[in-house]
Amino acid sequence: MLAVVVCAWTRLSSARTGVALVYHQVGGKGGDARLEILAAVSGDSFRRQLRHLRRYYHVVPASELLDAVRSRRRGQRFPVAITFDDDLAGHAHDALPELQREGLTATFFLGGISLAGPHRFWWEDLQRAVDDRLIEPDAIPHVAEADVRAALERSPKAIFRVAAAIERLDRPQRADAADALRSAAGPPSADEGLRAANVQALIAGGAEVGFHTLRHDLLPALSDNELADALREGSDELAAVTGTRLEVISYPHGRADQRVADAARAAGFTYGFVTGRETVTADTNPLLIPRIPPALSPGRTALRLARAVASSGSP
Repeated sequence: MLAVVVCAWTRLSSARTGVALVYHQVGGKGGDARLEILAAVSGDSFRRQLRHLRRYYHVVPASELLDAVRSRRRGQRFPVAITFDDDLAGHAHDALPELQREGLTATFFLGGISLAGPHRFWWEDLQRAVDDRLIEPDAIPHVAEADVRAALERSPKAIFRVAAAIERLDRPQRADAADALRSAAGPPSADEGLRAANVQALIAGGAEVGFHTLRHDLLPALSDNELADALREGSDELAAVTGTRLEVISYPHGRADQRVADAARAAGFTYGFVTGRETVTADTNPLLIPRIPPALSPGRTALRLARAVASSGSP
């Protein structure tokens, strides 16, 4: 109720602002944000979050968010873009049906890495290896044994330190760590990832598809040549499946700087998305648009949205 009151009060302002939300996994009973790298929003919570968005905000595709922000007038609903990252089977099986039920659209940022066969990301292997205690503390190359031990002991947030350490590694070292995790966690199951038919189902269901890069590298850490390759590799194959040119991109790990934004523009992208706590304003850089992660509960997500738009203006 507080979120509704704040949102309604703020709508009386002429603030040109909006919000982009970034989801990953949704569905089922949900996850634990203390122990899971990308804790899932439960199916019930996601459903209630969508209903709140439908009732109190103007939901648009990510590619239309900045224009919707710039054209907003006093009294109108604040625009919101619902986005998803990574090539996860749940996008088609869990997220899309709920979106269709509420008559809402979303943008799915994909790398296309599982178009032809199953795939699991290294951080999913890490989560499985820790949850099922499939590794020893000294089993991940280039990662501090103490951090791995703390994660195995289920110390809150410890697994995030392990994931961050792997994320910061250069490509060869990260490949070493990923190989060790895959050996421990085992190969992906046949239903993991998004096939070409799943991507086409997203399009047919009214969703927008953007690019998330094939290899999911931390882009600011790449050389200029590596960055240019990362922004192109796999994009043509994904575009061939969607049947449209990919003009929106979300940067892996939600991180980019001006150099990355300039490279994305050179690669043909019109809009680029990072992860942060800021709202989208009329002056936001189109290649560095911030996205806010939702909370796991519908009430906290509603309040997070209301506070975000309220911070940009008042009647």
